[in-house]
Amino acid sequence: MKAQVRIFLLNLFLLLIQTVYSQSAIWLVDPLEPIYPDSNTFQGYSSKYKAAFPLGAPAEVNVILNIPVGTIVALSARMDGEELPPESWAVLLDVPVEQNTGLDSRTEQFINKINPYVIRRAPFRIYEVIEPLEQVEFPIGNTFQAFRLQLPAARFPKAGKYQVEITVESPAGQQKAVFTAEMFNCGLPDLANSNFFYTNWFSLIRMEKGHQVERWTPGWYDMLDRYARLMAHGRQNSITIPGELLTWDGKNFKLEEEKMLQFINVFRKHGFRYFESPHLLYRGDGDDWSSPELVVHLTKNGYFSEEGKKDIAEIIRLIKAFTEKHGLTGSWLQHIADEPTAVNAQCYKDVVSQVKSIYPEISIMEATNDRDGLAGAIDLWCPLINDFQENEAFFRSREQEGEKVLVYTCLIPGGPWLNRTLDMERLRQVYFGWGAAHYSTSGYLHWGLNQYHADPFAQSVVHHPSPVATPNNFLPAGDTHIVYPGKDGPLSSLRFEAHRIGIEDFEMLRRLREEKPGVHDRLVKKLFRSYTDYELSVRKYRKVRKRVIRKVEG
Repeated sequence: MKAQVRIFLLNLFLLLIQTVYSQSAIWLVDPLEPIYPDSNTFQGYSSKYKAAFPLGAPAEVNVILNIPVGTIVALSARMDGEELPPESWAVLLDVPVEQNTGLDSRTEQFINKINPYVIRRAPFRIYEVIEPLEQVEFPIGNTFQAFRLQLPAARFPKAGKYQVEITVESPAGQQKAVFTAEMFNCGLPDLANSNFFYTNWFSLIRMEKGHQVERWTPGWYDMLDRYARLMAHGRQNSITIPGELLTWDGKNFKLEEEKMLQFINVFRKHGFRYFESPHLLYRGDGDDWSSPELVVHLTKNGYFSEEGKKDIAEIIRLIKAFTEKHGLTGSWLQHIADEPTAVNAQCYKDVVSQVKSIYPEISIMEATNDRDGLAGAIDLWCPLINDFQENEAFFRSREQEGEKVLVYTCLIPGGPWLNRTLDMERLRQVYFGWGAAHYSTSGYLHWGLNQYHADPFAQSVVHHPSPVATPNNFLPAGDTHIVYPGKDGPLSSLRFEAHRIGIEDFEMLRRLREEKPGVHDRLVKKLFRSYTDYELSVRKYRKVRKRVIRKVEG
C-alpha cells in the first residue's frame, strides 16, 4: 500500500512539473522592441525571426524565455553545422525607470505635466544592459528572462542567408528557435572612413572608479583600450582629450606631449578620426549665465583682461605645435566654452578671433545655445535638435558659408522629440541616423557616455548636479550614460546598439542619395519626416530598411 502511495505521489509530482513547464515559451524578439522583466505582449512574435543586415555589421536577436523562476537553462546555437562560441551569448539586465521623461525636458516633475510620449508609465524596470554570459547555463531570475544572441561581422564572409538554430534546454526538455540573418553587400565603411560624426563625452573618473584602475598605469591603459573598442563598435569616432594634459603651474603652461599622444593612439588604433580639446573657458565658478565675460579654466582670469588674452595665446601656441608635429591638424576639434549664449557671444567671438589669428587651420566645434551672435565664429555647429529644426534656415545659411552642422540632445528635449532616455522607443535612437540623412547634417553629440552620478544599475534618474538646481530638477532616466561598468570592462546597452544601427543606416542612405536621390527621399520619408514626426512601428522600419539595403546593394 505504501509503495502504491509513493508511486501515486511521484506520478502526481511529475504531472505537476509537466503542467508547469508546458506553459514555458520562447520568443525571438526584434532588438528594437522594448522588453520588461515582469510583463510583455509579444503579439506577432514567435520562435522564428528573420532580418536584413549589411555586411560589416553584426547581426543580433533578443531571446525571451517564459520559464519558471529558478529554473536552470542551457543555451546553445549552431550556424552552418558549427556550434557558436559561448561569447555569442549575453544576458540582458534590467534597470529602473523611477520617473518619466518630461514633456519639455528633464522629468515630469519639472513642470508637473504628464508626458504621453513614453513607452510605459514610471516606475518600472526595463531590459537595457548587455552582459556577456560567462557560461551558457543560466538560472532564470524573472518572469520573462531575456538573452541576446549577437554574431560579429566576421561571422559573415559574404552576402547570403545564414540560418542560426537556437536551442534552450531545461527540465522540460528542449525548445528550439530559428534566427535567419540575410546579409547584403552594401559597402558599409569601416570606422576610420565613417561619414557620420559621433561623440559621447567620456568620464575617465567614472571608468577608474568603476574598474579600480589608477590613471596612466598599464592596467589603466588596458581598460581604456576596452572602452575604446566598445565605442568603436558603436561607431563613435571622436573622443575628448583629458583636461589634465594641459596644465598651468602659476607661471607657465605645459602640454604633456607624451601622455597625450599615447592617449590618442589608443583610439587611433580603433579607427577614431577626431580628437576634441577640453573647453578653454567657462562661465566662472558661480556658473554665472548672466555674465558677458568668459573665464579661462586654468588660471581663472577673465578673458577681457590682458592676462586672459595672454593665457589663450600661450595655450593655442602649445596646441598648434603639438597637432602640427603629429599630423593632427585635420583631426583636432577645439572647444572654446560650452553652450555659449547671447549674453557671452561677443566674448566667445573675440576668443575665436584671437585663436584663429594664431592657428588659422584649427576647427572650432561647439554645442551652442545662441545663433546670430556666434555667426562666423564656429566651424562645426552643434545645436539642440529642437533649435536646429525650429531655426533650420539659419543653419542652412551657415552651411553656405562652408560651416558644418551636427545636432545634440541632453536632458532636453522631451515629449515627442528624438532623444535616448530609457522610457523612449529604441527607434528614436535609430532615427538620429535617419535625421542626419533627411537633413543632410553631419552627426550627433551627447554629453553622457558614462557620466554616472549614482550606481547606474540601481538608479537611472538623478538630481541635476548643478549646485543651483531646484529640488524638482532631475536628469531623465539614463541621460547620464549609455554604457555600464562591467566586471571586466564596459558593457553595451540596447540604446547604444540602437544608435549604432542608425549610423549604419545613415551610411547606406548616404550612398543611396548619391546614386538615386529620388528613391532616397521617398524611402526616408516613409519613416522620418522631422525630429517630432517619425514612424514608431518596428515592423515597418525593418521593411523599409530592407528596401534601402536592397537598393544600395543593387
